[in-house]
Amino acid sequence: MARSSLNSAFLPALAIFLAFVLPLSFEVREIRAEGERYERLDLPGPEVKPEKMEGEVSSAKVQVIVSAFIRVNRSLDKATATSYAGHVIEAADRFGINPFMVASIIIRESTVKQNAHSRYAYGLMQINWKAHRKGLKSAFNHIQTLDDLLQPRNNILAGTWIFSWYLKSSGGNTEKALAKYLGRTGRKYIKRVLVGYHEMLRNFEKIEKRTETTLGGSTILVAVAVE
Repeated sequence: MARSSLNSAFLPALAIFLAFVLPLSFEVREIRAEGERYERLDLPGPEVKPEKMEGEVSSAKVQVIVSAFIRVNRSLDKATATSYAGHVIEAADRFGINPFMVASIIIRESTVKQNAHSRYAYGLMQINWKAHRKGLKSAFNHIQTLDDLLQPRNNILAGTWIFSWYLKSSGGNTEKALAKYLGRTGRKYIKRVLVGYHEMLRNFEKIEKRTETTLGGSTILVAVAVE
């Protein structure tokens, strides 16, 4: 009789205990699980702006230069123009000159013609071989003859190198450096080179803005913690 009374008192108490404690323990485990779980949510592009890769920037520069080259020399095919533009980017990076400046000099000097030559000047950048032969042979192992100089890549490397030295000796003054490159003070020449340079720069900035707009309008997938 005593055992029956004890059971009748203990069982209701146990039921009440389980009714309150067990749901609480499950709730705690569930909260922890939610804190560790990630779901992939679509967020609008402007919230996260990925940086443009170096290759993307170079590609845009090549595009601008190719367009400028073909516009001034209609007989130039796109593959050749692209090859020349690649040499321009290489030389500009190597000697610390803006590639659009190099491209504009090429346009003004030779109208982008590989075999262009005057009395003393040769190639895409119209380099005076007689005046610069000694320095070029010393600076470039692969430029030892006039035939070497006429190769597009060699000519662009050599011309950019020469202009970089003129720019340094002019204290960074572009107009003075261009006058030295020309060999005389030529206001029309300097003006036209600078106009071509600024035009390419503007076209590049337009491409940059279009690229940013495209990135901004896209949907970017990122991992977000669910709280």
